[in-house]
Amino acid sequence: MLSKVSWGDYTVIMGILVVSYYFYIGIRYYKKEISSLLNGKLQKKDKTIQKEKPKNTFKDSALSEAAFDELETVVNDLRFAVLEKAGKQVTKQELSDLLKRRLADYKGLKKPAFRVAINNYIITNSKEICGVVFSENDLNAVWDSLPR
Repeated sequence: MLSKVSWGDYTVIMGILVVSYYFYIGIRYYKKEISSLLNGKLQKKDKTIQKEKPKNTFKDSALSEAAFDELETVVNDLRFAVLEKAGKQVTKQELSDLLKRRLADYKGLKKPAFRVAINNYIITNSKEICGVVFSENDLNAVWDSLPR
């Protein structure tokens, strides 16, 4: 019996079934939307749902962009003016004194996230460039000793 059904007949029957199924779902669950669409009066969804305001206004984004620019400046300055200049012959105390003097010049780095980022940068690069190993506590002591 199945050998008498051709692929063309099967495709037509399945197409009719799929279209009928979606037509039924549309009528059953989306009756209002379909009627308004056919009438040309596409109504907007629930007006109580409003888009959330972006938390960063233009002023805030400009300030954060300036802070990131300053962070990038600090990182570049630390790498070239402190770490590479100090070289391999520097001691841990001398390097921490150099870091104190350099970090005291930057007033805008009071955000804890930037402090953590700079600490991680110093820990990684002081080990690679100078051979000096800093811990998080060592660098927090440097930050705490900075003039405010």
